[in-house]
Amino acid sequence: MQKEILTELEDLRDETEFIINNEEIVETRHVENYLRRLERIKYNIFNKIKLRDKYEVNEQDKLNYLNNRYKATVEDDILKIYIPEVIPKYKNINNYAYKNIMLNVMEKTKEYKNLFNNQLVFVFIKVVENQKNIDIDNKFIKPIIDGLVLSKVIEDDNIANMFYGVIGMTDKKKNPYTEVYVFKGEKILNWIKNTTKIDI
Repeated sequence: MQKEILTELEDLRDETEFIINNEEIVETRHVENYLRRLERIKYNIFNKIKLRDKYEVNEQDKLNYLNNRYKATVEDDILKIYIPEVIPKYKNINNYAYKNIMLNVMEKTKEYKNLFNNQLVFVFIKVVENQKNIDIDNKFIKPIIDGLVLSKVIEDDNIANMFYGVIGMTDKKKNPYTEVYVFKGEKILNWIKNTTKIDI
C-alpha cells in the first residue's frame, strides 16, 4: 500500500513541477486539471490509509487525518458541525471534492445516529469566506446533507424529513470555513406560521 501511495505522490510531484516551472505556458485549464488531480489523489490516499488502519495496524499506530479538523458537537439539542473549508460552487464541484466533504461529515456525526428520532429537522448552513459578494445560491450543499443521511442523523433527505437554509458571511481575518446547525424543524415551522400566516 505504501508503494502505491508513493507512486501517486511521485506523479503529483511531476505535475507540480510542470506548473511551477512553466509559468509562461500554463493556462487556467492546466491549473484546473492539476487541482482535480490533487483532490483525487488526496481522496485515494485518505481511503487507502483508512483501510490500512482498519485492518493492518494497532490503535496506537493509526495516523491522524486532515479530517480531524472537522468537528461535531451537540448542545441544547442542536447538532453543530464545523467544516474547515468552503463548500464548493456547483460549477467547480467534482466527484472527489463531493466525497471528501460527505465522508468527513458522515464520520464526525455517526455517533449522533438517531439523534432526532426520525423527526423533521432543519439544517442551517453558514458559509464564511474572505471575499465579499458571495453568491450563496451557487454553493453545492448536497455533500453535507448526504453525509448526515449516511450517518443516520437524518432519516432521509426528502421533504418529509428535512428542510434547510444557507447564509453567506465575510470575515477577512479568518480562513474560510463552514458551520452547520441541525435541529428540530418545529422551531422554524412555528416561526414561519406565526410570521407569514401560512398553514403548514
